[in-house]
Amino acid sequence: MAGRRVNVNVGVLGHIDSGKTALARALSTTASTAAFDKQPQSRERGVTLDLGFSCFSVPLPARLRPAPGPAPEAEPEPEPEPRLQVTLVDCPGHASLIRTIIGGAQIIDLMMLVIDVTKGMQTQSAECLVIGQIACQKLVVVLNKTDLLPEGKRQAAIDRMTRKMQKTLESTKFRGAPVIPVAAKPGGPDAPETEAPQGIPELIELLTSQISIPTRDPSGPFLMSVDHCFSIKGQGTVMTGTVLSGSVSLGDSVEIPALKVLDDHSVIGRSLFKKETNIQLFVGLRVHLSTGELGVIDSAFGQSGKFKVHVPGGLSPKSKQILTSVLKKRGRSGRGEAAKLEEAERPEPTQPVGLSLSFKRYVFDAQKRMVQSP
Repeated sequence: MAGRRVNVNVGVLGHIDSGKTALARALSTTASTAAFDKQPQSRERGVTLDLGFSCFSVPLPARLRPAPGPAPEAEPEPEPEPRLQVTLVDCPGHASLIRTIIGGAQIIDLMMLVIDVTKGMQTQSAECLVIGQIACQKLVVVLNKTDLLPEGKRQAAIDRMTRKMQKTLESTKFRGAPVIPVAAKPGGPDAPETEAPQGIPELIELLTSQISIPTRDPSGPFLMSVDHCFSIKGQGTVMTGTVLSGSVSLGDSVEIPALKVLDDHSVIGRSLFKKETNIQLFVGLRVHLSTGELGVIDSAFGQSGKFKVHVPGGLSPKSKQILTSVLKKRGRSGRGEAAKLEEAERPEPTQPVGLSLSFKRYVFDAQKRMVQSP
């Protein structure tokens, strides 16, 4: 255990504009390339759009250390003390980004529910609480923006909001969860950096007391869920994620499976509907593939115009070969004969597969149902 660094993931969830990113910044000593809304789109809109990762570390508490073994006969060389690394997963708060929030919640061991003390529980606060009940076992409620409360009534307002939150948690698995007040960014986002955050040392002490080391199994094949993917100029694409099983070491080779792998009973359709069409109205209707199979519209992918088709009888080997197209890459100028030879060896894109949908819709049907003949 000496010199070892033990990692625990702590999620930072809550309603939009409750100060989650400011809290993560105040707690962190090390930031990743995706931390604190570094994306241009996030800065332009002023909201978190993707998961942000940062961390801080503290000495590993004595309660989390294994019992010491027998004392060695010879005087051992001094080794660095083990550390507890707390990785903060800063999740978006906007309702339209609920999938990203769920993705972040799936990898956390403890959840910080950030509440704007001037507003209390809000819509996404409640949704994050529901997600937390599924994703983790422990919760810490952080009442943020306490600096915005009138100084003379500040403590009374904090006590009142603390009681409200405790009452809200009574009907959940987090009954009795600790509630702590902080001011991650006193004065608001435009305040000078000289304004020191309030309550951060107390929050770190509380998190350290609440954290327990999760059981992780290093045996079995290495399997990692990719949580984030981004590019670094001059380095290439970087993927970060959560190891679900096995272990990996520096220099090991890992296999990255192809994306959008097609199974024998599903295909993805597009260009049949306009993007603004409510495809849910067409779920359950039969479609015919130009390769001869009969499928059923199973679900839609938001408002992208794409939809999933389930093929009950499965795809034939010929259909799978047609659908698994290999796109031709354009050769870069100046690469010489080797590039031309490589380009010539790549197969051309295969023929597209068409989808046909036939239905009737009766004008005077109040429910506007789609009808197909047997």
